[in-house]
Amino acid sequence: MNKKSLLQTLFFFRTAAADLLYLVSGKAEMIDKDVERYLEETPYREPGIRAFNYCLLFIKPFRNIFYYRTRNNHALRAVCRLFLPPVSSIEIIGGEIGEGLRVDHNFCVIRPGAAGRNLTVRNGVTIGKGRSSGGGESTHPVMGDNVDIYANAVIFGGIHIGSNVKIGAGAVVNRDVPDNCTVVGNPMRIIRHEEEKGTV
Repeated sequence: MNKKSLLQTLFFFRTAAADLLYLVSGKAEMIDKDVERYLEETPYREPGIRAFNYCLLFIKPFRNIFYYRTRNNHALRAVCRLFLPPVSSIEIIGGEIGEGLRVDHNFCVIRPGAAGRNLTVRNGVTIGKGRSSGGGESTHPVMGDNVDIYANAVIFGGIHIGSNVKIGAGAVVNRDVPDNCTVVGNPMRIIRHEEEKGTV
């Protein structure tokens, strides 16, 4: 048993309320998909309550994902936060985000109108409200599946980001991006259209 696994056993009291919330939230399946995105950083091969607890204890950005998923369970969530405080520099609010969310580092604002499965967000990213390059009402972006956002990128406005899109470090995205693209720069440039692939 490695050191972190031993600590996980000793600190079971810190995760007890979170385990209950996990079970009663109605979001366990979705949370398991989030856990899957972090499995390589754990000693576990598949999601479940042990892997979930490990992520809560030792991968702090995961706590924010968990509290986002369980945002409608106010009382029990408040108890969890006493023992497992979220990272204050990560903000996840807004529309529904699909299963498999991964946040790698701190200093993020994640506030899409909606986002699909397997969204990956790195440090310093801002996703939020604003006017797109076409003007009009100030709204939030909508993103498809498998969007991978690198450090310090900014995405804003009532735009649509397609599926299987990579947004490069420091990119400023304020207009629509089609599927299967890589976007870089400020002003943004679409530099590659990937070949159409099957279901991801």
